Amino acid sequence: MPVAPDLPEKYYLDNFNFVLNHVAQLYADIINEDERTFYDDFMGLSESAQCLYVRLLSRRGDWFRRDKIAYAEISDTDAAAAELQSQRFLEIYDLQSGGLPQEDDWLNLFTRQELATAIQTSTGQKVTASLRKKELLTRFEENSEQLVTGLPDTEIYCVYGEQELDTFRLLFFGNLYQDFTEFVLRDLGFYRYESYNLNAASRWCHQRSDLEAHRLYYALREEAGELKDHSKESLCRIADSLPAAEEPTLSRRRDRFLVDIGRQIERLGYSDDALTIYERSMRHPARERRLRILVAQGQQEDADELAFAMAKAPINEEEHQFLLSFVPRKMKHNHKLCQRLAERVSSPVEDVITMPAETRLSLGVERAVAAAFESEHPGDRLVYCENLLIPGMFGLIFWSAIYAEVPGAFFHPFQIRPSDLYEADFVTLRQKEFEVCWPALESSDALLERALETYQQKQGIANPFVQWAVLTEDLIRLSVERIPALLWQGVFRFLLRDLRQHKAGLPDLIRFPANEGFELLEVKGPGDTLQKNQKVWFAEFERLGIPARVIRVKDDPTALSGAGLIDAEQGEESPED
Repeated sequence: MPVAPDLPEKYYLDNFNFVLNHVAQLYADIINEDERTFYDDFMGLSESAQCLYVRLLSRRGDWFRRDKIAYAEISDTDAAAAELQSQRFLEIYDLQSGGLPQEDDWLNLFTRQELATAIQTSTGQKVTASLRKKELLTRFEENSEQLVTGLPDTEIYCVYGEQELDTFRLLFFGNLYQDFTEFVLRDLGFYRYESYNLNAASRWCHQRSDLEAHRLYYALREEAGELKDHSKESLCRIADSLPAAEEPTLSRRRDRFLVDIGRQIERLGYSDDALTIYERSMRHPARERRLRILVAQGQQEDADELAFAMAKAPINEEEHQFLLSFVPRKMKHNHKLCQRLAERVSSPVEDVITMPAETRLSLGVERAVAAAFESEHPGDRLVYCENLLIPGMFGLIFWSAIYAEVPGAFFHPFQIRPSDLYEADFVTLRQKEFEVCWPALESSDALLERALETYQQKQGIANPFVQWAVLTEDLIRLSVERIPALLWQGVFRFLLRDLRQHKAGLPDLIRFPANEGFELLEVKGPGDTLQKNQKVWFAEFERLGIPARVIRVKDDPTALSGAGLIDAEQGEESPED
C-alpha cells in the first residue's frame, strides 16, 4: 500500500489562496466591491496573519479561545491576531477588562466545570453537581459582567468575513456544502484530475443575478432545515419564495427541492397542494408522485394522460421501472398501456449450480462460481467485472465527450465528473463531441485503437466510469477481440439513455470460453434476487442478442468437494459431469 506523502506545512493556505485567486480572476465582473475589498485586504496580510485566519476558518463556529490556539507554523499568534483585527478580519475581546461581546454564543467555549467554578468564585455560592451546562449558561447570560471575572483568563476571538467568503466558495465550488477536502485528496495523491478549460465562456455563473438567486436558494434551504418541522403553509411559502431558475444548475437544485417539499406536504395529508408543487418540478419522482395522487383520487382521465406521457418519454430509468410496476397493478382499466408496458418485460435465462456451503462462504459466491466454470471447462477464463468492464470501456471511448467544454459543466479544477453527468440533457449538450467518438465503434480494430490510446494517455486520471485497477490492457484486448463492435455500440447507446441508473446493474462475471465468444453471468447466492436495474440490463441483452444468464447457487450439504452444474429446466446434472 503506497504511503501518503507529507503535506507542506502551509498547504491549507496555498489551497485557500488558490480559491480566492481563481474566483477573483474568473469572476472579476461578478464579485461586488465588498468582496473585492475582502480579497485585496487578505492578500495584503502577512503570511502569519493569513495562516491564522485560515486556521480559524477551518474550525467549527465563529468564536475561539486564545488559550486553545497554538500552531507550530505561526510563531507569534498574538501579533497575527492583532493584524487581523486591524484589517477587520477578527475581533478580540479581553474578558477581564470588561470588553464583553454582545452575543452570548461565546459562553459555549467554556466547559460546565469552568462555568460552575466562575459562578462560585464570583458569587461565593456553591453550584450543585445536578445543574446542567444549559442552566449555568442561563445564569451567566443574566449577569455576565459579574460572573465573567471567574472565568479562565483568556481572550476571545470572533472571526469576520464569512459572508464574503461564501461568495468565493459558491463561485468556486458551485455550492455551499463543499470544503477543501478535494484539495487534500489531490495533495495526497489520491486523485489526479482531467484538465479542462475554465474560462469566461465555460463558467457556470455569468451574472450577479445568478449568484444572488443561488444565495436565496441556500438561504431557503437553511430556513427549511428539517421539513417535517414545518406546517403546510410554511412549506408552501418556502416553495413560492424559491427564485426563478434560468441558470441550469439552480434549476436542477430547485426542482429537487420542490419534490422534497411536495413529498412532505403529501405526508401531511394535503394531496391537492402537493400536486401543485409537483407540477412545478421536472425532477423525478415528481411525475410519479402526481400519478400516484391522481390514481388515489380517482381522476382517471388525468391519470391516463399523464401515464401515457411518461411511457412515451420517461425522464429516466427509475420512472420507466415505476410504470412497469405501478400501471399493471393500479391502472388495469387501461388495457392499451398495460399491453404496451408488458412488451418491455422479459425473463432472463437461469441455471443452477450446487456447491458445498463452505466453498461458497470461503471463496465468495462469485469467485466460487468462476472456479467451478474454470474447473469444468478447461481453458475458460472468467473475470469479475461487475459494473466495471462496460462502463470502463465507455469511459475510454467517450472520454473527450465526457470532459467536453460545456458552460456550467465544471466549477473548479478538481472535479471527477461534469456536474450535469446524470442529467437528461447531458448528451444533447455534447452532441457534436459524441458524434466524433462513434466512428471508433465501427470496427474492432478502430475500437481497440481508440481504447488503448486513451488508456495509455489518461492512465490514473479519475473518471467516474473507469476503475484503473480492474480495467487492464489485457482485459481490453480480450474483450474487444471477443465482443463484436456492433454489440459495444448497442450497450453504449443503452448506457447513454440513463447514465446514473445504467452504469450499475451489470452482471458479475464475463466468461471467455477457450476458443471464441463470450458470455455474461450474473451470480445469485441463496436467497438473493435480481434487482430492477439488473432486470433492465437482461432485457437489453436479449434485445441485442448478447449471451447472458443468471447462475443461481444452491448449497449442497451432502457434497464433499467440487461443484456441479444443474440444468435449470430438467433439474438433472449436465452430461459434462
